[in-house]
Order: sequence, then C-alpha cells, then structure tokens
Amino acid sequence: MKITLFSIFCMLASVAACTQEKKDNSQLIPSKTKTINNVPFLTKQNDFIYVDKTSLKPVSNQKFRSASIFTSTGFAVVENEKNEYAVIDENGKTVLDFSAIPIGLNVVNGLTFYKKDIEYEKKMPAWKWDWNILGGGIKKEQTYHKIEIGVVETKQILLDKDIPYLEDSYYLNFVSVDESHVFWNEALYEIKQGRLHKTEQNIAELLENKRFIKASNATFSMYVLDQKKPIHSGLKGTETLLMRFGKETIMLNEVNKERYNPEVPKLLADNRNDEVYPFPQYEKAFPKEITKATASQIDFIKKTSLVYSITNSPYFLLGVFNYDHDIWAYDWLYIDTQGNVTDSIDTYNFKVLDQVGNLVWPDRKMILPNQFNNKNKNWKFGKINSYQGMNNLYLIRVEDEKQRRTMGLWNSHDKAWEIRPEYHAISVLDTEKQIYTLQKEENGLYTLYDNKNKKSIGSKSYTSINSDGQVSVKLNSGQTIYYYIDIASGKEYKEN
Repeated sequence: MKITLFSIFCMLASVAACTQEKKDNSQLIPSKTKTINNVPFLTKQNDFIYVDKTSLKPVSNQKFRSASIFTSTGFAVVENEKNEYAVIDENGKTVLDFSAIPIGLNVVNGLTFYKKDIEYEKKMPAWKWDWNILGGGIKKEQTYHKIEIGVVETKQILLDKDIPYLEDSYYLNFVSVDESHVFWNEALYEIKQGRLHKTEQNIAELLENKRFIKASNATFSMYVLDQKKPIHSGLKGTETLLMRFGKETIMLNEVNKERYNPEVPKLLADNRNDEVYPFPQYEKAFPKEITKATASQIDFIKKTSLVYSITNSPYFLLGVFNYDHDIWAYDWLYIDTQGNVTDSIDTYNFKVLDQVGNLVWPDRKMILPNQFNNKNKNWKFGKINSYQGMNNLYLIRVEDEKQRRTMGLWNSHDKAWEIRPEYHAISVLDTEKQIYTLQKEENGLYTLYDNKNKKSIGSKSYTSINSDGQVSVKLNSGQTIYYYIDIASGKEYKEN
C-alpha cells in the first residue's frame, strides 16, 4: 500500500519522527470543576465586564481592558487600564495580584496552574559583553525571560527562574498520570491537599499505564508508578534489529534513524537477553524469529527502515519508504510477537503522527479506499489530521486536476464525506459536539458549523475563531476587535 503526498514536508524526515497519538488524560480524571455562568462581555466603551451568560445581566461593576473565559475551576485572567494582568475568581476577587507580567492558566486534575512570563533586558558583567569588532559598538545587555509557574489555589510556586531568551523555556504542559499524580518538567509529582510533592525526577518519557522512562547517562530504565524497582534497566538505544528466518539471519541497520538524536531512542535494547523494545510505548519485545512469512514479505522486511509497536495489540508496524519519481510513499507490513507476518491487521485505536500532528498511519488508502473515490480519479491527497475524540473522522487535504487544494472531513466508518472537500481550511473547535470552523476561500472569513446536526451555527463570520469562543472582527476603520461568543449557538457576548 502506498500513500501519495503532494507536500514534501510530510516525507522521510518528518515520518521518522512520528509519535503515537497521546491520550488526553485530563479528560479521564475527575476534576474539581464548577458550573460557571459568568462570561466576559464587550461594552460599547470597549471595556469588558462579566455578565450572566443567559440573561446578559452584569454580575459586578468591575471593568477590564481585556478578560478571559473562566476556567472549569473558576478563575480568569484580566487586564486593567494600566496594561497589568491579574487572576480573579468567579466572585471578582483578585487571587493573583496585578503586575506587568502576562499570565497563562491551565487546569489539570482539578488544580489551576499559572505561568507568568515577561521579557526584559538584563545588564551583563563585562566578560559577557557582546563586542562588535566591526565598529558596531558594545552590547552590554542580554534578553532574558523571567518565568514563574505555580498553583493558583494554594499559591505554591513550582518554578521561579530568570533564563536567557534563547535557552530553556518552560510551559504549562502538565499531564495527568492518575487522580493524585501529575507529570511536568521531567518530574513526577504527587498531589496532597492541593500541593505538589516531587516523587521522581530525570524522567525522559512518560508512557501509558502509569509507566515512565528514566535516563542516566546513555542508559534507560523503565518504571511503573509506585514501584521503586525498574521493570527494565540498563537499556541502550540501537538502530539495529536481528531476526532469524529458518537458517538465515536478517540484520536491519539504521532502523528508525533520525537526523537528530531523540531524547529517548526509538529502539531500546537489553543486551543481557537481546530483547529490543520499540517506540512509542516500549511495552513489548520485538520477535527474534520470523515464524511465518512469504518470500515477498521477507524481501520487504530486509528493506524495512521503520519499526513501531502498535500498542494494545500483539503487532508491530513495519515500514519501507520508497521514492518513485513523482510519488513519495510508505509501504507497510505487520508482524506479531510470535513472528507471524501479515499484510493487514484489524483496526486498533492507534495512530502514528508526524512532528506537527499530521497522520502517517493508518494511511490514506486505509482511511479512504480508492473504490470510494472513483468519481475523482485525478485527485491527489495530502496531509491528514485526526485529533483525540474524533474517532472515525479525518480532516483530509485534496488537490484536484486543476491543482486547487481544499480540505474535507471524511468518515472512515461510513465511507462518506461528512463535509465535502470544498473549503480552503477546516478547524476543529469541539470534538465531542463536532463543532468546526469553515473557511471557504484563502484569506476569507470563518464561519461556525455543527457537523453533528449538519447545520451552520449563527449567521456571522469572523476573522478568527478560537475554541474558547474568542473571536476577532476587522472593522471598516481597519481596527480589529476581540470578544467572545458561545460556539455552540453563535450567541455573541457583545453590546450592539
């Protein structure tokens, strides 16, 4: 099977860096969430006030230059007339004081994490001055970031650091491991009474089922949460796979080779027993012997350059990358833990994505078989996207015989277009409610679409629409204004 791509971007380099679609664990953990009825409302004076979302009546007399939607835990970021930022609760009480530092929020496991980040120029000692020998002067300052990350509810500060602009950065990318543990910044934390306590560090990769990989020099160990003894230790990265087929030994070199060394190699080998554990979850060992295969399958395997473990299954994915003049393609085979090779397997909840989230496997012909595209034989297919919760729905890019590129939403179960590929861009706002934005032409406006009920939402179009309901509109004067809407109904929170 071959996947044809009209974009070189999604070829060998990016495919080699593919990853399994990660589960959104925060959706699986019960959170201390609230029903928030207050929303930011834009007045004619270009102030934001908070109103009841149903009646649109003000809930306080506070006015802000900008204001955000409340988190599920009841906090919002506001900006005053002095361009200072703060966090307030649903009663309007300030819980993080106003300052010139912008603030971001993220909710995981019922806790609200905040990040303050501001850029500034820092005076450097003489030995760190930037001397311009061509007469451009001496730069005595260097751009720095001051970053603070903590927990809103308990005021616990997890990080307070000044770092050079081009060096390390830190994000609110907390991941829920279970209801009492989160992973962040290469460390595992236990939550007790709203405070985080570090229990493990030097974690190179978080895996499914409460497993994680720790790195020490050039070796790796695999652990399970709450177990001090590793389930595997002394693992080393490799690009070589050895298999026996009858009396023949097959050696694969440069397997999963990448331009830059990843933090955790795509193959981890245990030299004590010659077991090799493939990416992405490293949960099972690759078979040492091929027990069932045809001659053509053996020829294919000898050319294999990509090996991934298909999680929650007994199979491994084998890929051979080919270039045939105008067509860049991957061909696929599968082998199970017992060494049986097969051309196809059943459907599993497993996706391989490239570095920017484009789908590589299952490939286009698995998702949209050629027999369902007989009317458009001249179509070429490009990047495919699928996000957590979309199930059998896929965003597919199409190029027609006139080289016009569009997007559509394909249902792989029903083998039908949910949204015909007649749009320049389609974006996902809510996977559960199946709410999308549609952009008919390049540089055109965006509209809301309810795919579940097959109808447009509201009658307005916008310069941009975000998943939290923030929209932008460009006025006749050239000014761009921002405000909020309810993406499910199109109701605008703006004074007419």
